[in-house]
Amino acid sequence: MNKISLLLFIMIGCIKLSYANTVTPITDFNSKQYLGTWYEIARLPNRFENKCTVPITANYSINPDNQNQLIVVNQCNTKDINPNIATGVAYFIESANIGKLKVTFLPKWLRWLPFGYGDYWVLYTDYDTVAVIGSPDHEYLWILARSNDLKRDILEKALLVAKNQGFGTDKLIFNYKYKGEQLPEESQIQ
Repeated sequence: MNKISLLLFIMIGCIKLSYANTVTPITDFNSKQYLGTWYEIARLPNRFENKCTVPITANYSINPDNQNQLIVVNQCNTKDINPNIATGVAYFIESANIGKLKVTFLPKWLRWLPFGYGDYWVLYTDYDTVAVIGSPDHEYLWILARSNDLKRDILEKALLVAKNQGFGTDKLIFNYKYKGEQLPEESQIQ
């Protein structure tokens, strides 16, 4: 019985590891084109956005103190209409043209700690309209857009990118309706 349990445990672990390996960031990332404001269109549920209401935005700029880092300013309203603003820094894990970044919103004086950093992988972007951001463990996913009125066909393309990389798009929280259209159902995403 113990051998069967051990074999089953190893098989499940291998499946989980292979699943995590399916997340692939873009390899032609251009941080200068990515700069500016993005609206959160959809996300997987996460604890740090539980109280957020639309609009939810992220603004990226070059860190004047370190040209290899981006300043990230996330902002949303809360249910009591008070703005929630978090300022952090993102840095490239490998090189500036690979969309693998680490992000922290820890205060500057705590950023030396070995924890408090999250994976921020750019899985797809056309820079002008939409971006798909995820984490290699499939825990986090965001669909961002330059405005809050993303067209349905562009949304469906972003959802397909996420689905093809192993993300459960059926659990997404959508922040906006798209030009009065019904949001695509999981079964409609090819």
